[in-house]
Amino acid sequence: MSRAWRNLGLGVIIAVIIIALTPYVWMFLTSIKTRVDALTSVPKWLFSPTFEHYPKVFLDKEYLPLVGNSIIVALASTLLSLLVGVPASYVFARERFAGKEDLFFFFLTTRMAPAISVVVPMFIIFGKLGLVDTYYSVILAHSSFNISLVVWMMRGFFEEIPQEIDEAAQMDGNTKAGTFFRILLPLAAPGISATAVLCFILSWNELLYAMILTAFESRTLTVGIPGLVQPHGTLWGQVASVAVVATLPIIIFTFLVQKHLVRGMTFGAIKG
Repeated sequence: MSRAWRNLGLGVIIAVIIIALTPYVWMFLTSIKTRVDALTSVPKWLFSPTFEHYPKVFLDKEYLPLVGNSIIVALASTLLSLLVGVPASYVFARERFAGKEDLFFFFLTTRMAPAISVVVPMFIIFGKLGLVDTYYSVILAHSSFNISLVVWMMRGFFEEIPQEIDEAAQMDGNTKAGTFFRILLPLAAPGISATAVLCFILSWNELLYAMILTAFESRTLTVGIPGLVQPHGTLWGQVASVAVVATLPIIIFTFLVQKHLVRGMTFGAIKG
């Protein structure tokens, strides 16, 4: 590769990084600006930083519990989706039975339905069960669209693992369940980590289900953000402060599983 092409590629990478990071830098700078500085017609790069928006929104307006609600909902729905979806994806990858592909397609179609057409019957059902404005309703709703994602992704990961490993493990005296838990799950850890990150992000960022199924007690952070848009003007400093805090759990969660994440994102993509 010539130096010109190498420099061009490097320039493209730098440009993409700048474009990707600019919204986050802008968001953080807005969160530490006064309202006057944030609303100037010409962007103000030199200013006296202030962190007054953070205690105002999280303590005075009691947005801190919403962070806890979002963490509980995202972690619980991710865990539930993995507990249901990973064994199901193993069955799709290893077993043969009538209607398997039709059933697999059914799992995928659950992601295709418009969310608004699904959330209304969910609201009616959860209302009759007394689950509206509880963690359970939001967790189950988020799991309903995350399970299909888990089944779809993890089937590819399990199909990448040679079936001879299953046969060798069973010849050593392992049952199918023992092979799954002792052998295949550790091998599929990169895929599980990548899938867990995607499920967590989807649940953390989801708005429609959480807005309709919650009222006050179990509101998530995404539901609370529109409350900062007021008739006399949007509180951009507080909105940016909430947005900064909202990105932190995703960054932390991704960092914790980064060991397996990159391998997991490509593990099931190429058939060997």
